[in-house]
Amino acid sequence: MIARRWLILLGTLAFLATLVLHAPAALVYGWTRGKAPGPTAVHGLHGTVASGGFSALTVNNRRVIGEARWDLHPAWLALLRLSADIESNGDTSLRVGVSRGIVGATRLSDLVASGSVKALLGSLGQSALPLEGQARLDLPLLKIRDGLPTEARGSAELENLSWTLSREPLALGSFTADLSTGDAGIRVDLTSGAGPLELTGNATLAPDHAYDLHLQLRPRDQAAPQLLSLLRSLGAPDAQGWYHIRRNGSLAPPAA
Repeated sequence: MIARRWLILLGTLAFLATLVLHAPAALVYGWTRGKAPGPTAVHGLHGTVASGGFSALTVNNRRVIGEARWDLHPAWLALLRLSADIESNGDTSLRVGVSRGIVGATRLSDLVASGSVKALLGSLGQSALPLEGQARLDLPLLKIRDGLPTEARGSAELENLSWTLSREPLALGSFTADLSTGDAGIRVDLTSGAGPLELTGNATLAPDHAYDLHLQLRPRDQAAPQLLSLLRSLGAPDAQGWYHIRRNGSLAPPAA
């Protein structure tokens, strides 16, 4: 008798899960958003909960992701965990696996993104920064809790970066950031490639959200006079010709 009740219960749960997974995504989203509205909004939904897409995702009315689609992994639902693959080919090309349990961090895996620096800054709410170029992210792992990263591994590349505040775009060069995580938190090591600006430095984000940034910059022989003037605005160089940028503080979790 007990075994029969369990079979009936499992059958009922399987039926309900199948019903939800095949429900129109727009219908389910409209119901859930009405129950718990927030700053994040999805526009132009189509398809089902299991496999669908949208035309845009916004946070605080700011577009973060353009045209995208997802495929849900139903097997993870048995472990009370939501898992899906997301792909976007909008202003920024993006492929990533996203998973999250009822509690804990959001896990992003095998994240690969590329696009213009201007589009990437816009999605982060920093469109006013006068920078342009091409960006590429390759992050096998990124964990986010309460809106802040807690673990990261991978690299980021900026190619043909330029400063656009001057009359003509001022070439800066190409740069690489390598991300790793240890007992002290997330560490980012920065280096420069080809270009008129040489850069080295690192940044750390501790588990308590305290951050520390130290950059060293100096012009190479082919640097334009405008770049020299820009660097002089940072202060006096040291004996080796490096200009230093130091920042530290603590990051506050974004508003819910």
